[in-house]
Amino acid sequence: MNLRDIKKDIDYVLSAFIEDCTVCAAVNPKSDDKVIADLMEDAIDLYNELRDKVTVKVEGSKKAYFNNLRKEILERTDALYTKLSEAVSKKAEAKAEAKEEKKPAAKKAPAKKAEPKAEEAPKAEKKPAAKKAAPKAEKPAAEKKPAAKKAPAKKAAPKAE
Repeated sequence: MNLRDIKKDIDYVLSAFIEDCTVCAAVNPKSDDKVIADLMEDAIDLYNELRDKVTVKVEGSKKAYFNNLRKEILERTDALYTKLSEAVSKKAEAKAEAKEEKKPAAKKAPAKKAEPKAEEAPKAEKKPAAKKAAPKAEKPAAEKKPAAKKAPAKKAAPKAE
């Protein structure tokens, strides 16, 4: 892989994370916008840091340096996603607890006894009338081809014993 591909990877991964943050904030209107905004700022800082690391002159093995940089991209972005999921799950848990507190304890109504049902005579089901297929238009006699004759099947030769 070349340097251009690493830069594209950084752009793609971090822009996807920022997009996920904006979607999360839009879908959950009661979500904690400050936490999500902080995560977006962290992603932007990470983007700038990684782009600076890409443009640094490397002494020694460039291949090893860039492989480690790719691993760092994934690990640090994964950490950001973990923080985002924790923020969303905390908000969802708080929302669920708030709903439980608002609901008064419902009393259960006594169960009704099942009444024995009289046996019902099976009803005859009416089937819808089948639609008739439209007749196929026949080809004119000039276009009809005669049926090909099949050769008679050959009989197997008797086996010699």
